[in-house]
Amino acid sequence: MTIARRYGTSPAERGSATGQSCPDVLRLDNGDYLVIGKTPGVPNISARDLAKHGASIGPDEQAVVVPAAVLHAAALEIAKELT
Repeated sequence: MTIARRYGTSPAERGSATGQSCPDVLRLDNGDYLVIGKTPGVPNISARDLAKHGASIGPDEQAVVVPAAVLHAAALEIAKELT
C-alpha cells in the first residue's frame, strides 16, 4: 500500500511550527484511510464504555485521538469525492 493523497489542511496550514507533525487523514491506494493521531489511544474510555456504543478495539487495532478540525476538514473533501 502507498499513500494516494492527504485530506483536509496540512500541518503547516494548521499552525505546526515544523509543518511536519500529525494529526492527518490520508487515503491509501487501495481506498482505505490512514488516520494519524495522538497515542496512547483514548484514555479513560474502557472496553465497557465502548461496548455500550457497539464499538470495540480489536487486537490488531489502536485508538487514536484526532482533533475535530482535522477530521471535519477531511470529511468535507471525502464527501465531495463521493458525490
